[in-house]
Order: sequence, then C-alpha cells, then structure tokens
Amino acid sequence: MPSFSLPWVVGPVPIVVTIWSAFTTAAALVRRREMTGGRFASAFLFPLGAIAAVSLTFLPRYDLRVVSVAGQLTTTLFFIAIYIAEKTRRGDPLLAPMEEQINLRNMFWTLYFIIIIYITYVIIIFSFPISEACSIGRCYILELLFGGKIYSFSVLYFVNSVGSMFLSCIIVIISRIIATMRMRS
Repeated sequence: MPSFSLPWVVGPVPIVVTIWSAFTTAAALVRRREMTGGRFASAFLFPLGAIAAVSLTFLPRYDLRVVSVAGQLTTTLFFIAIYIAEKTRRGDPLLAPMEEQINLRNMFWTLYFIIIIYITYVIIIFSFPISEACSIGRCYILELLFGGKIYSFSVLYFVNSVGSMFLSCIIVIISRIIATMRMRS
C-alpha cells in the first residue's frame, strides 16, 4: 500500500499548510477580519493544496502537463474568489487606492513582461519531463516533506504554485489597467 511507504503520496508540509490556510481563510470570512499578509497567503495556499490533491484523480486519464495548467487556472480563480469574498465581507475596497499619476504605459509593459515570463514557464513545462527533474539525496528529503515524485503530487504542487502566482499577477495588473482607464474617462 503506497500510503504507508515512504515517500508518501502527499507529504506532511502541504497537508499542514492546507489545513492551516483553510482554518485561517474560514476564520477571516466568519469574523470579517482585516486582510493581512498571513490571510493573503492562506487565501492562496488553501486552493493550491486542495486543487493539487484533487488533480491527482485526473492524472490517470490526462497528461501531467495538462493537469498542471488546468490546476494553475483553477487555483488562480479560487484564490481571486476567496480574496474578493474576504474583502467584500469586510466592506474594504478590492484593490488598494491608486495614485493619480499611474503611468498606463508602464503597467502595459509590466503586463507584457509577466505574460512573456508565464508563457516561457508553460513552454518549459510542456517541453521537458517535469516529473523526472531531480534524483539526488536532497530531492529525497523534499519528497519526504512534500510527497513522492512517482505519485506526482509534489510536482503538481510546485508547478501550480509558480504558475498561479504569475496568473494572479497578470489578473491584478489587468484590473489595475481597467480601473485606471475608468478613472481617466
């Protein structure tokens, strides 16, 4: 049985982080607490762990790369939904107040740069065998902490975390651009 042999399918670090983030997110929604760095991180880490675990069920039917890109999109959408729910529940504005002199050209260049980085990241994921990236001793320690490579959970967890961060940045910049254009018109 694979659950009792080391390394585990899902390591202890993602389990603890996901449980902590679920508790923190639920407490923030129920108690209408102010958004802090820890609550922001938990709003990202909760869907990351949950969706990586759910993605394991799709691996026998689909390729790891396809499941990871779908997981990135889903993680980003759930993160934004949790973030919006926490902000609106408290009555705070969704984004921090903007300066009057925001340069749209700089925001477009930042958006362009992040989109290029994300596309490069996805191309690297699709071009190389990401599940066989490391096989030395320190990787075994990472497998003990995050889950075994042979079950692909740790790979999904790391790939989803990086890709979801890029997608979240892209969405925030697009919303800033739209808000700036509305203010100017």
